[in-house]
Amino acid sequence: MAGTGKPSLKVVARLRNGKVVKGFVDTIPASDFNALLQEPHFSLPREIPLRSTDSNKTEFVTLDSLKALFFVKTFEGTKEYKEMKFFEKNPAIKGLWVRVKFFDNEHIEGVVRNSIQYLVEPGFFLKPPDLQSNNEILYVVKNSLADFRVLGVSSEY
Repeated sequence: MAGTGKPSLKVVARLRNGKVVKGFVDTIPASDFNALLQEPHFSLPREIPLRSTDSNKTEFVTLDSLKALFFVKTFEGTKEYKEMKFFEKNPAIKGLWVRVKFFDNEHIEGVVRNSIQYLVEPGFFLKPPDLQSNNEILYVVKNSLADFRVLGVSSEY
């Protein structure tokens, strides 16, 4: 628990240089990740205070240094679990069904909010397809993308 009285969110910061930083973020206003996906005006600050699991010291990770910020259930994950990175059929989540390709050729599909925010902000929240995944939601930094494709739209459940 952070000093704010609410649970800290567990994150794994994957940096553009390949470094991975695991830690806690106390400044994100929601722990309901579906609410983050639907929040029309929420974006991450240019510098994210991340309390490291290694040193318990706060590091400031800049958006420009990030590939993506993964909000996770646990830091360990499940080593033997093979995460599904693509939807088998149209997702039941309201929003845009997209496929992103990062500069390092990693691909993932997910759902983003159908709004102008994902176009004008430096990044966007993406809900991954696998509900059993260790990843709850990702914040994808757009300057880390090589390709972005809209595969479908769901306006109703």
